[in-house]
Amino acid sequence: MIASLFIALIFIMVAFEETTAPPDVSASIHISGSAAFSPPPNIHEIEKRVAVVKNLSYHDSSNSLLDIYYPKKTIESMPIVLWIHGGGYVGGSKESRQDYAMSLADAGYVVANIDYSLAPATRYPSPIIQANEALAYMKIHASTYGGDMERVFIGGDSAGAQIASQVAALVSNAELATAMAIRPSISSDQLQGALLLCGIYNMNTLRATAFPNIDRYLTAYTGAEPFESFAKIDELSTVQHINSDFPPVFITVGDADPFVSQSTELVDVLQSYEVQVASVFFKDTQKNLKHGYQYDLYTDDARETLKKTIDFLAIYSK
Repeated sequence: MIASLFIALIFIMVAFEETTAPPDVSASIHISGSAAFSPPPNIHEIEKRVAVVKNLSYHDSSNSLLDIYYPKKTIESMPIVLWIHGGGYVGGSKESRQDYAMSLADAGYVVANIDYSLAPATRYPSPIIQANEALAYMKIHASTYGGDMERVFIGGDSAGAQIASQVAALVSNAELATAMAIRPSISSDQLQGALLLCGIYNMNTLRATAFPNIDRYLTAYTGAEPFESFAKIDELSTVQHINSDFPPVFITVGDADPFVSQSTELVDVLQSYEVQVASVFFKDTQKNLKHGYQYDLYTDDARETLKKTIDFLAIYSK
């Protein structure tokens, strides 16, 4: 049974994890409906301006390493962005998000880009605990890189967006923190915003998105089959833990991404609590932007969304 599960996961990870494409490869190249990864055209200039510190251990649990990116030239303290990669809880890595995270750092931020334990070897809630520990690590070390822990943002893509949204709920909702028996490493006053890209936020409606093999990803993560039978499945549904203290949100999803409905559901709940939301959706545009489109930074749409992300950060980090 275990062997067959690993074989299945190896197969389905190909369908979920995005591929990296060099700038001269057409943006139309995709793996199983996900966007290609490509760096921005000015990546070499960014690399000259941004310092990179690799593989810092933020906790003693498995795969608890982070990279830090920050501008080489800075005058005053900078906001912190904690970035959490996607990959269906079973794959992905901080390495594939480095170009994107460095682009954020180049705009005047200290970015902590984390790895975390992957399913099925490690299950829920390990990534939530690890993200919280990464924040604790940054509380101690952020100032070394010019970071200001009074201005923190949490972000991620796909499964990483779900993790980021749940950590934001953990920080802003005492009931959830108590239920999970986790003490948040930062206060809601320190958390200035959440950056949520092509994520999942409602486990009750997730299966209906028909995202390829979504049941296998969630079964690997929760250990329950069907995943909806997991005793703590409601903890993963960020839509159930929103309150008026939830931080401002930047949210985006491509028009050809099966998770469009997940993002619009979350926006509806956020707005019902009068949480500030900046959204980038592509309804009726026929752009055919696929899952993870924001990482194809050689395309105009990805770069425009990155600009809007940076604009959001600037507004809420003042």
